[in-house]
Amino acid sequence: MPRRATAHLLAAARRRGAALPTALLLLVALTAAAGGGMALSRQSFRGGRNTLVEQRAFTVAEAGLNQQIGGWDPALNAVAGADGVPVNGTVTASIFVANGDTADVRVTRLDPMLFWVQAFGRASIPNPQIQAARTVGALVRIAYPSVQPQGAITTNGNVDVQGNAFRADGTDRIPYAGTGTAWDAARCAGLTGPNMHAVAVPPGATVSHTPNNLQGALKILYTPTAGDPNTYIAFGTETMNTLIQNADRVFDPGAIPNSIEPSLNPDGSCRVTDPANWGEPNGSAAGAFRRCRSFFPIVYVRGSATINGNGRGQGILIVDGDLRINGNFTWLGLVLVRDDFNKGNGNATITGAAMARNVDMQGASVFGGSQEVRYSRCALESALRGSAILIRVRDRAWAQLF
Repeated sequence: MPRRATAHLLAAARRRGAALPTALLLLVALTAAAGGGMALSRQSFRGGRNTLVEQRAFTVAEAGLNQQIGGWDPALNAVAGADGVPVNGTVTASIFVANGDTADVRVTRLDPMLFWVQAFGRASIPNPQIQAARTVGALVRIAYPSVQPQGAITTNGNVDVQGNAFRADGTDRIPYAGTGTAWDAARCAGLTGPNMHAVAVPPGATVSHTPNNLQGALKILYTPTAGDPNTYIAFGTETMNTLIQNADRVFDPGAIPNSIEPSLNPDGSCRVTDPANWGEPNGSAAGAFRRCRSFFPIVYVRGSATINGNGRGQGILIVDGDLRINGNFTWLGLVLVRDDFNKGNGNATITGAAMARNVDMQGASVFGGSQEVRYSRCALESALRGSAILIRVRDRAWAQLF
């Protein structure tokens, strides 16, 4: 074979041998690129999934916090007693959110008005081994009216007491003191105060009564405060309008149930949705609905009200007109009446304080029958705090802890 042909064949052989290393090099490069892309995709997926789980945990914590605040149990407002939370005391709860996610909520009382609510949210999607946790907290306070009655009965007008069976007593007392339903001392710890007058009226008003009608060492107080309209509509940070807006019970005239008494749900909890359930003032009595003793509703009547029949309740009773009480009705807390108390026929007892604004000033508040109005700062404060609303503080109210 000629030398030139041999050289040509050798060169061709050398060219064919270079393709294999090149192909192997390209295969290795493509494999490395594919592996890197897969690792990058896996890392991106895990990062996105982790972010999603962390965001879900944050949402769970927020949901638990908002549910605790939005569904606030007014029983927590009390500082003392079995139903309340003492200062530096803590209560906990687990709130189910969705798909197994839960928020553990802890409520700590910092002072009589201020609470720290902390929610720990835990979430997983859906593998329990892939979890995230977040914690948020909020500072909240209870906002309740600051009512300063001048006596067991405070009215911007005249008072006419008829019948020897009626009594008004400004002596501060434990609710139902001396009876089998008396509150225990723990519920009234720090909630007692000085004695008040039996009746407080503006200067120049007349109070018609017999010696037995007004009990206690202090009988009648003539004070400009009783004649000030703001006494009956402005209560510190709250007003009459805000109380009405937050009313738990709203009735038209004539629509008040004839039998007002507490009731329970099948699971034994207080049936707060029952229109005839106005709380349980006799919490320590045998047969009392004790699960309702921390329920202090705001009851509002759009006009004059007549309460008939036997019954009992507690809280704040607001009547946008005249009030007449018949039957053996017992009320613990505050009574706010726009116009007058009118003579009733039953054995009504009000423990706390009663205030009549007397807007029309055409008549007098007339008390009669076997009715009693007994001043009790413990009953008054318990009703005001028990019906209080919860609000967030203005500055730095919320924080994400981790």
